[in-house]
Amino acid sequence: MLACLALAVVLAPPGLLGGRDAVTQGGLESASHFRTWWWAEWFSKSTTDSLRGRAVKATPVEARGTARKAAGQRVSSSAATSSSRRADDARETARSTTATAPSTAGGARKTGSADPTRGPAPTAEQGADSVGSAPATAGSARTGLARTGSSSSEGILLSPAELMALPTSGPGWDAIMARVAKPYGGSYTLGTREDANKDVLAHALAGARLDNDAYKGFVRDKVERIMTAPRNDGDLLATLRQLQTYVVSADLIDLASFDPALDARFRTWLAAEVRFSYSGGGGGGSVISNHDKKPNNYGTHAGATRVAAAIYLGDDAELQAARDVWYGWATGDPAYSHTTRKWTGTSWQCDPNRPAGINGAGCARDGQSLDGVIPEDQVRCGEFSRTPCETNYIHGATDGMTLAFWMLARQGEDPWAWGDHAALRQMQWKYANGQAPYSGFRWQIPVIEAAYGVDFAGNTADATSTNFGFADWWAQ
Repeated sequence: MLACLALAVVLAPPGLLGGRDAVTQGGLESASHFRTWWWAEWFSKSTTDSLRGRAVKATPVEARGTARKAAGQRVSSSAATSSSRRADDARETARSTTATAPSTAGGARKTGSADPTRGPAPTAEQGADSVGSAPATAGSARTGLARTGSSSSEGILLSPAELMALPTSGPGWDAIMARVAKPYGGSYTLGTREDANKDVLAHALAGARLDNDAYKGFVRDKVERIMTAPRNDGDLLATLRQLQTYVVSADLIDLASFDPALDARFRTWLAAEVRFSYSGGGGGGSVISNHDKKPNNYGTHAGATRVAAAIYLGDDAELQAARDVWYGWATGDPAYSHTTRKWTGTSWQCDPNRPAGINGAGCARDGQSLDGVIPEDQVRCGEFSRTPCETNYIHGATDGMTLAFWMLARQGEDPWAWGDHAALRQMQWKYANGQAPYSGFRWQIPVIEAAYGVDFAGNTADATSTNFGFADWWAQ
């Protein structure tokens, strides 16, 4: 009887016996921590196995590509979703009132490490990332990590040989060719929120795969246009989302060979553009200063653009600087957080003394898992609650992260392992908490699947978001 009573006290729900359960991240250090862990496990196991009519738990498969293409059907964006995004964008601009850092990359950073794939050796206080221990809530990882490239990889997104090995049939290819046949159109200028950049990406993928000069010419002409047409310097976010697409597209068609004179001009222009200080759009600033400063979706889009530009320009120092900021974002390592970085102090952070772009493994509070939460964007719909609110901003943040991590992996880094598989854990949390990628955000799914050898429900072949897409074809 006494033993049963003791167990009941230990397992009492957080708060029932008084006091406040601490956020846990690591071992079970007390009965309070044990209660939090036990109820988090119970909550996870009690969660329904369906999400908006689709399976939540993703099952690893041996024939990943085949199963991935069969998973899910397209969900079209509704007018309500578009309206919500416009309202959210307006709130982002209104909330950003702090001064912007200078438009050049500055501040003290540590550069290099003994092991460039894992970052610096952790101190005793920090602890080590336990690679291979990612929780199996959705999209469980198979043995090891599938590296997408190495330091000798040719091509920012894919090498010519990798491109030529991809099929010219199937849903993914059909989606690209449909976009080529019927571009969305637009101004093809920086600082304008439109889908024209994916027209350029589709032509670049098709032009490179088919060696089609007409398609490559489309890309060349649009690259020249963004260089020469007046930019809207009042909307930085639009440029952060678009410029990365143009840089990758120029690399895909090998602009240096296709039009050497334009390529030379583009390189000079690009080196200046990533340092150009915009007057507005979330506080303004440059691509580089926003990546250094902002840990939210602004910063992740800036970070993807910064990485793409550094690789294209062959700027090793700038690539290292971008890599360091990304490592600090994924792990929360303060030694790799830029001196201008501004955290919101949101209660979604697992550890307020060690904020991170993605919460650490094993973190929970009041019976709710925080493992994999993207705090600086989850807060856009409200502070911490045991029933997480829904926001599209967490998907916008990982638009930039997904492309940046793919590119960094091709440069010899292993960002997929950073933060104890942080990129996988954020996706698992989304599926487990009713916020799986939807509509255009679904382009992220096949990239995460390719990186970790897992399978998630909901992929669609023609998914494109604000910055990138068509990954069902190129991330095979």
